[in-house]
Amino acid sequence: MKDGAEITGAAAIFRAVRERICTLELPFGAVLREVELAREFGVSRTPVRQALHQLAAFGLVETRNGVGTLVTAGDPETLADIYELRIKLAGLIGALAHGPCPPEAGVMMRDLQAQAEGLPNPPGAMAFWQINEARHEIVNALIENRELRGLHDLYYFKVAPFWFALYHEAPEREFTLLQREIQEMVFWLEQGDMRAVANMQENNTAMAARRVETSFSRAGRAEADEPDPAH
Repeated sequence: MKDGAEITGAAAIFRAVRERICTLELPFGAVLREVELAREFGVSRTPVRQALHQLAAFGLVETRNGVGTLVTAGDPETLADIYELRIKLAGLIGALAHGPCPPEAGVMMRDLQAQAEGLPNPPGAMAFWQINEARHEIVNALIENRELRGLHDLYYFKVAPFWFALYHEAPEREFTLLQREIQEMVFWLEQGDMRAVANMQENNTAMAARRVETSFSRAGRAEADEPDPAH
């Protein structure tokens, strides 16, 4: 990500803040302040305000009177609903596919595989995010139905804080799983089989959902078992 001084314009600020939300630099409940962001990025409050409005439209933040703009992505109460929808969206990729994958998609994914294989395991949080986002962008660009493409992209970012938390829990495991997914994607993309790619997306999303749910349940039990400091 660029330094704040190098980022100008609402679209660039939107992408920078979205990345911070997805990678938990700005976790659920964090407060975003226009004045501070404008100072950081070296811009007026107008592009910052525009970026925050766009983030709100994507369901990542919410502005509340008397409080400010809060990060709403990563709310545990939305976990099950978001993953349920994302799994269904992945299945629709295959159902609405009308032809084979373009050859360049396999080339791009193979290049990404080589890039991932050149990293240590674990690669570091931001490298993990960048590889995962690049994989998403390759697949998302293959979706022919424009409405589905938009929803698939939208819910990738809405669900990101949940699966990114898994990296902090078990970085080597999560990077190994990502490498395996990219390897399998390469095979099916090179076969031109869009339905197989969609099935992989659906299955991998479902498996991630189970890992996230297990992690959240374990964290909840640990919190419940903590002694009450008032007693």
